[in-house]
Amino acid sequence: MKNILHIISSARGELSYSNKLSTFILERLLQQGNINKITVRDLVKDTPPHANEMSIHEFYKHPGLYDEQSQQLLSYANTIVDEVREADIIVIGTPMFNLGISTPLKAWLDQLIRAGVTYVFDEQWNRVGQFKGKKVYLAVASGGRSAEGAPDYVSAYIKDVFRSYTGITDVETYRIEGTMENGFTADYESILKDFNSTNEVF
Repeated sequence: MKNILHIISSARGELSYSNKLSTFILERLLQQGNINKITVRDLVKDTPPHANEMSIHEFYKHPGLYDEQSQQLLSYANTIVDEVREADIIVIGTPMFNLGISTPLKAWLDQLIRAGVTYVFDEQWNRVGQFKGKKVYLAVASGGRSAEGAPDYVSAYIKDVFRSYTGITDVETYRIEGTMENGFTADYESILKDFNSTNEVF
């Protein structure tokens, strides 16, 4: 049985295309069965704290040196680390903002990634991710359409962060584009037409 973590990061609420696309992915996973629990983390309703002069030191402190103040400053970070650790599948929805990810999602990643927690260093000082074997589905919405051959900064960034700092390498991206066009109609079924045949949940 699999546990799913659903990350919502768009400020548009029910009007959000990335939220709707990630929800469609979630529904497809549920249709396949073998799901134990779904945890929803809405980064707009429960905004991740940004690092400040006090908390930034805690993020780079060895976990063995945490004290009571550390636990207080890292309360949110510890909670989301536990959620990711428990999840087998992570579904993330994000709009494209100026070629990048949403602000709440960036803050969530900054709270999540920590030396000695999501990754450690081996004897050659290479990073070794501690959350290997998980699957990430990324749902990206953009108002315009990508030009042919244009870099995909959103999925490339997410993939690199997870690979480098958590050990998660299985990241699959689904996109909905052109949402600002006159008369735009979302066709989630078409976007996910091959989902069931290529994504079996064992």
